[in-house]
Amino acid sequence: MESRADLLAASFTGPLWAAIAAAGGPRPATRQHAHYPGAYDPRWLATLPLPVGADRPPGQPVALLDGQDEFERHQDGAALAASYDRHRRSQVYEDIGKGADDAWYARTARHLGRLSASALQVPCSIFASRPGDESLRAHWDAWYGAIVHVGGAKVWEIGASLLDGTGQPALEVTTRAGDILLLPKGLPHTVRTPEHPGHSRAEAKVLIS
Repeated sequence: MESRADLLAASFTGPLWAAIAAAGGPRPATRQHAHYPGAYDPRWLATLPLPVGADRPPGQPVALLDGQDEFERHQDGAALAASYDRHRRSQVYEDIGKGADDAWYARTARHLGRLSASALQVPCSIFASRPGDESLRAHWDAWYGAIVHVGGAKVWEIGASLLDGTGQPALEVTTRAGDILLLPKGLPHTVRTPEHPGHSRAEAKVLIS
């Protein structure tokens, strides 16, 4: 008999993998983003148990993102809150499935690893931010990013012009709860959190090619 974690993992994996497949798979021929608004019911996403905030388990590291090469990381909640108050930065709950093999998100990551035929573990992280939080400057990632927006909203600027010095405008995409955004390896992007609704929570499933 399947557990609740199995059912949640299957329900989460289905729409995400369908979007990845429709966009050319985790190793697409071109570096083009794909945005699928309303892929999930936001009300269902809001019910998913996630190890963030007051539900963060002991030892779960949280990184504060900024333009530095080395991020500041905390496991202690009080130290994290004090550091955030001093310097407001986006927070990332790193590799939430590590040590939580029976959690639905760890099972989802394993499903995605098998489907993508990844030679490496597929980690899952959660990004949380508020308007005005510092985050990473324009950059590209050395992996395929499959982002499910769980709550709030985020504005993405996407395109080679962010880094090539041409001054051309980048494409702007806003993701909201229920959306999927796919970012192939090597695609430049940067983000900000808008004033309305005033927060963002996105779960990123990263497929390592």
